[in-house]
Amino acid sequence: MTDLGCSLLGVGVEDDREWTMDDYAGALARWCPGCGDHAVLTAVERVLETEQLPPERTVFVSGIGCSSRFPHYLKTYGFHGIHGRALPVAIGVKLRRPDLSVFVVMGDGDCCSIGAGHWIHTTRYNPDIVALLLDNGVYGLTKNQTSPTSPKG
Repeated sequence: MTDLGCSLLGVGVEDDREWTMDDYAGALARWCPGCGDHAVLTAVERVLETEQLPPERTVFVSGIGCSSRFPHYLKTYGFHGIHGRALPVAIGVKLRRPDLSVFVVMGDGDCCSIGAGHWIHTTRYNPDIVALLLDNGVYGLTKNQTSPTSPKG
């Protein structure tokens, strides 16, 4: 075992373990049947496994909306924030703990509406985080109201 330092809990971390998708799978996803978020979650689990990112060194931040359940569906650290503010929280985590792999998951309403200003400033700042935008073109939790990315008509 090689100690990589401290995890968020202050416990030593091993680097010789082989991580599998089962190591990242958290609570059973409860999105609507046929929702594309299921496929995105599976793809993210595959990326985590391929990159061998230790769960205790990985953080998922989300805002509000269907995509905000992401941190609950993964066995990593997570933060479920408020609408439109996932990017500033993710940047704060990365600034405080640059050794962590930080992901932020946002829906189109979360990112392209109230969080649009944060998106612009985050791209200018270019932090070392991974931002995922899950665009279904509607506010799904409020019964498919149009969102900033909804087609006109």
